[in-house]
Amino acid sequence: MKSKKEVKVINLAQEPQVFYGIQNKYDRIVSVLGGSLQVGHVVNSDIDLIEITRKGLPKSVILTVSSILGVSMEKMSALIHVSHRTIQRKQDHELLNVYSTEQILEIAQVISRGIEVMGTIESFVAWLHKDIRGLGYKKPLDFLDTSFGTKLIKDILGRIEHGVYS
Repeated sequence: MKSKKEVKVINLAQEPQVFYGIQNKYDRIVSVLGGSLQVGHVVNSDIDLIEITRKGLPKSVILTVSSILGVSMEKMSALIHVSHRTIQRKQDHELLNVYSTEQILEIAQVISRGIEVMGTIESFVAWLHKDIRGLGYKKPLDFLDTSFGTKLIKDILGRIEHGVYS
């Protein structure tokens, strides 16, 4: 359901510099996903995120998020627990199931938070692909496939933000 609020069309993948001026966490998440038009819903609260999760995101957001993360579609399919072949069969406008949508939203929150903490998309993505001591010399990217993993990465980002060695 669209609200009467003006729909913002901001796409992080196409206009990363616009992202840095966005103060609202929900607008940042929508930007990561490709903008309000791609998401198909205005997001102003966690309730809106729940509605989107139940409805499903279009397959096209997978392409957007994989582009931001700098990963292949095979890796994205592993992160959201859907076979690569299933993703290939879907049209861009077809909706993903609740579980895949929820995981993509979790990943979008991590991306948003990571850019906020690291300062740039490039710095955050480079960090995601590095082996991190606090993760047993594993890459943060490899923890984005579960809600517990995304929470762990957000916690580490919070520690980094506050200057705690992580």
